[in-house]
Amino acid sequence: MLRNYITVALRSMLRDRTSTLVKITSLSVGLICFSIISLFVYHELSFDRFHKDPNEVYRVVKDFVNDDGSIIPDATTPPAMAPALWRDLPEVASATRLFPNWGRKYLLQVGDTKLYEENLVRIDSSFFDVFSFPFLKGDSKNSLSNPDFILLTESAALRLFKDQDPIGKTIKIDLGPNGKDLHVTGVLKDVPENAHFSFDFLISIRSFGYEGLDTDWGFYNFYTYARLKSETEPSVFISKLQPLFKKYDPENNNRYYAQKLTDIHLKSNLKWELRTNGDDSYLKILSAIAVFIIFLAAINYVNLVTAQSTRRFKEVGIRKVSGAQSGLLVRQFLLESVLLTCFATLISISLAEAFLPSLVNLFGTKLSFFSQQFKPVLLTVLGVGLLIGLLAGIYPAFYLSSLRPVEILKGTLSSTSTTTALRKSLVTFQFVVSTSLIIGTMVISGQIDFIRSKNLGFNKDDILILNNARGLSNRRAIVDEIKKIDGVVNVGGADGILGGLNWTTSVRADGQEDEMLLNFLQTDFDFLNVMGVSLKQGRCFSMEHATDTSAVVINEAALKQLNIKEPIIGARIIYATDNEGNPVYATIIGVIENFHFTSFHDPIKPFGFVINESAVNTLFVKVENENISTTMAGIEEVWQNLGDDRPFEFSFQNEQITKLYSNEQKFQTLFSYFMLVGILIACLGLLGLSSFTAQQRTKEIGIRKVLGASVLSISQLLSMDYLKLVILAIAISIPLAWYLMNRWLEGFAYRTEISTGIFVSASLIAIGITLITVSFQCVKAAVANPIKSLRNE
Repeated sequence: MLRNYITVALRSMLRDRTSTLVKITSLSVGLICFSIISLFVYHELSFDRFHKDPNEVYRVVKDFVNDDGSIIPDATTPPAMAPALWRDLPEVASATRLFPNWGRKYLLQVGDTKLYEENLVRIDSSFFDVFSFPFLKGDSKNSLSNPDFILLTESAALRLFKDQDPIGKTIKIDLGPNGKDLHVTGVLKDVPENAHFSFDFLISIRSFGYEGLDTDWGFYNFYTYARLKSETEPSVFISKLQPLFKKYDPENNNRYYAQKLTDIHLKSNLKWELRTNGDDSYLKILSAIAVFIIFLAAINYVNLVTAQSTRRFKEVGIRKVSGAQSGLLVRQFLLESVLLTCFATLISISLAEAFLPSLVNLFGTKLSFFSQQFKPVLLTVLGVGLLIGLLAGIYPAFYLSSLRPVEILKGTLSSTSTTTALRKSLVTFQFVVSTSLIIGTMVISGQIDFIRSKNLGFNKDDILILNNARGLSNRRAIVDEIKKIDGVVNVGGADGILGGLNWTTSVRADGQEDEMLLNFLQTDFDFLNVMGVSLKQGRCFSMEHATDTSAVVINEAALKQLNIKEPIIGARIIYATDNEGNPVYATIIGVIENFHFTSFHDPIKPFGFVINESAVNTLFVKVENENISTTMAGIEEVWQNLGDDRPFEFSFQNEQITKLYSNEQKFQTLFSYFMLVGILIACLGLLGLSSFTAQQRTKEIGIRKVLGASVLSISQLLSMDYLKLVILAIAISIPLAWYLMNRWLEGFAYRTEISTGIFVSASLIAIGITLITVSFQCVKAAVANPIKSLRNE
């Protein structure tokens, strides 16, 4: 019996090849998008869940609170926080600190092998009581007992030791003037991609030799994590953080709270995050798009199945007269529907798996249906395909099997008005989604273009960054030689990068009590000139002024918050204290225009620059755009001759700015792809339905032609039905898309406006797509010979 069902189902598919192809293509395309988005969403939601009992782990963070009440959310904490948590709060099972490398490159030496490595993190001995990074060699209990330990990941061990066993080996690292010997006590598996921080090397946090490590509440550069006892209510723990801080630093106004470990990647966007986090709102939008796209595909399938069910009236009548039971017919139609969706599902999984390697750069990770991690996604896709097949088959199965043979064979049955209205409603919904996607893509592209064209307030183009200059023995000689190269305009240095991480400190104007948080970079005398900042008052640093070593250049935002009265130039601010607690003053010598050193999501904050040549770790080389390859070769030659045998590593300033908007650019790309998919699915559905409608109205068209109707009038008649639906869809989608995209733009402190032209363009595109899609079928029906359509009457 099953074999007979399958045979009939295959014959039915082959008999109407065009319809079958449209249904499979539409459903496959929808399932491909649904599958790929589901994989990505599942990956994003999986961050940090590989740890043991991850819901018991929290990160302690804070808000910097300025005296004017403004806040700067920040992920770092003082080093004394972790010991205080463990000591004072009974809810804490264990607490640990880590200190990242802050972009520094370390020279590691094993025998004659020297490598510069960046991904080094200092940790507490309690690190593995909180986190569950698995060991390949060694264990969490004994590996940290040696105070001079170093732990390597599998990849790092391979780079340094090749095929040798690294356990017990010595690595020399440039932690001090003469370096320091560390002993390999363990090898860990590589950090999973779904971790909110990563490392290649772990060393002791005690390697600082810093006496205040357990008592200092004013040094904000550590990350604090706590594992709670299993019976602890997290809200109780969080409520005790601020009183704990006030106990040890009662004069400070900063506010402390905690984040669940599994929430950090998607729900945290603080200053000094350990890596670029995801965005929960983008994930929700992509999830909604995935649901809408699979819904569009399902609508197409249901529409075509129900529409074409009327062609099988006579088949059902003959089979019922021949003795077929209603239950057998139900099973037959359900099997046909499920079989077709199974084909589409298998095709979509195969194609999606083939596409995934080319999407690694877009998603930032490797995804695969057939890895153990993503098996739930594979089962979900298979389940969705099966569900669509069952739902689409239910209507024709039960409706057709319930028909009376007499009415069928008399030819008195036809599509009901309810069925026709349902199909029109579903088509309208498809174009509401498609038009909304078109509008959304235009708005997102407009915001990205706005960001790219916006004047950042400094020069980001043609600036080469050499980020391996920390502690160079002859940095000044290297700078002087680079300046002599043809094509080099100027060279400056700083201890950070605009658009990257920078230091912060609390400052106040001399004679005032209110403090504020100032972002700052320590630079040499040429840095501001290289970056091309625009002066509003005063001047930039100059070697001709020896007192500039105690001067500061601030931006307009800093000037506004400092509330300094005229004259601005020559006014002093207190920006630090010395070892005896005395204030360290800096004299304002210049005010520059505000510039964007963070993403456009955030308003411009106070920023300052001070001179500290010894802190410079990055060189910025302004080059001419012509013959840049020759200029680069000259710079590399200087570096190889004078660069202390350090590798020549470089990047460009505009690349750093691009990183600030990587999430938005990826989102724009994904949104554009899915807009095209949504339009394609809607067009396929429209194509299938217009073909069916034309066949249903064959005799009507023949009569109209006999009575003198022209091809143009008939084509307009057939097209108008769908055009009305699309115009209705446009009327619904415009306010809906405006509301949703306006909400998205609210996440930017600096944004473009949604113009009327976007809605007009999107409407014209939707109308044009509709006319192009249905015109072929309409013209084909209009030019058909009326004799063929009327000969059976």
